Amino acid sequence: MNLRQSMAGLHTWGGLLPSWLLYVIIFAGTVACFDKELNRWMRPALHEGVVSTQGADDVRDWLQRNVSEELHAFWMHGPTAREPYWRLGWEVDGTETFQNVAFDPRGARPEPMPETLGGDFFFKLHYNLHAGDVGMYIVGLAGMFMLVALVSGLIIHRRIFKDFFTLRPKANGQRAWLDAHNLFGVVGFPFHLILAYTGVAIFVASYMPAAAQVSYSGNVMQYFGEVMGSYHREELHQPAAAPRSLDALIAESRRLWNGAEVGWVSVHHPDDASAVVDVRRRGGSRIGTPQDTLTYDATSGELLNRQDASTGYRAYLWLAGLHMAQFGGSLVRLLYLLMGLCGCAMLVGGLQVWLAKREGRGDRSLVWVRALNASVFAGLPLASLALLWGNRLIPATFTERAIAEGWVFVGAWLLMALWAVLERRNTRRLLRHQLLLGAVFALGLPLLNGLTADGHLLASLARGDWALASVDLFLIAAGLICLACARRFSAAPARAMVPGRANRVREA
Repeated sequence: MNLRQSMAGLHTWGGLLPSWLLYVIIFAGTVACFDKELNRWMRPALHEGVVSTQGADDVRDWLQRNVSEELHAFWMHGPTAREPYWRLGWEVDGTETFQNVAFDPRGARPEPMPETLGGDFFFKLHYNLHAGDVGMYIVGLAGMFMLVALVSGLIIHRRIFKDFFTLRPKANGQRAWLDAHNLFGVVGFPFHLILAYTGVAIFVASYMPAAAQVSYSGNVMQYFGEVMGSYHREELHQPAAAPRSLDALIAESRRLWNGAEVGWVSVHHPDDASAVVDVRRRGGSRIGTPQDTLTYDATSGELLNRQDASTGYRAYLWLAGLHMAQFGGSLVRLLYLLMGLCGCAMLVGGLQVWLAKREGRGDRSLVWVRALNASVFAGLPLASLALLWGNRLIPATFTERAIAEGWVFVGAWLLMALWAVLERRNTRRLLRHQLLLGAVFALGLPLLNGLTADGHLLASLARGDWALASVDLFLIAAGLICLACARRFSAAPARAMVPGRANRVREA
């Protein structure tokens, strides 16, 4: 057995087993490329393009008026071009529970906007499946499988670059899907290889924590503190004096950084005399911009520590910036979006090739594989669209509104899975109906947005707000594509499911 033959089985099963999970990870990561634009779309208060006039001191004043518990720390981030509003988070002392709010930029004083999952939902789904550390480990394992599948796929396809120029959509099912698998695999190969590697590499300290635990006697937080840059001062257990203006400390930090923008501002032990303020430098448009930190005494404003990013942390930031498209602006994020969609198409094509090869054997279990394909490949996008519908239809005053949006997503996905199981023996009809439903969902969202928010598509285009308009434009494009594909499936007569390889291939 030569190398190519030995790699064939590795590619088949190394790519097949995690393929449904990889689809979820890649699809969520693709949507997360524009998570901040999606955050704006899901918050109607941000549709008018108003620039916030609030300051860091205003945000802190709101926290002091509305949160009476003793805090371990609180942190905030000012408005940016992609997120034109203040964000605030805090941790109540001794609870390890975190709260977050975002403030409406239209008022002179901070007022929280209705809560929503926003685009952050897809970012968390991408890197830990909303399952904490366990989910993060599962995603890391899937990333390693993807690296194996990519390298082995390159080895077994001797004519992969020649086949790149061959696409025969009207050929028999297996040939057409193989052409599509090769095409999207070659187009996105460098991108997928780099993203799979960096996705695993940036969490390597979490996947393999033994070195840090041994070197720091089990105190892993000390390790991360030294790597990222932090200054710790023991609590004095004495009442804190009147705090220094946070806006003044932000202005001083900009001066020390020669005009560089400020990112996160955090205050540790704000109710204690030992309180300190950390001001972190915001990453720029270049990949791997160092996020240096200045630490001040919260009362006097004295500069206590200046932490510049270490060489190792700069390397980590470079890898993280490359993986998360934190450079190059909207054009690079659009490229990541297209390459992510190519990755999804590559997975769909690969699984269809696997199915087409085995359909002539009369294996009844393939019906359930088809049901799983429909549940994941079509169910996840449809559930994501349902989440956006829930965001618009759930009242702004509804208690635990973000949780309700999450249940809309989960409920919709479960219904899609049940539908796929019930229609598992007529996959062509199922796919046609799923495409029609996707078209209705996607094309209806811009209309619903216009009825429930001031920032409808025409208004966004009129004031040149392409960041907000891009969400509606993408939904319209996706809806039209779904409609065109559904018409194509409607034009082709559905064939009866009778034994025989020829008919089964046509149904692929």
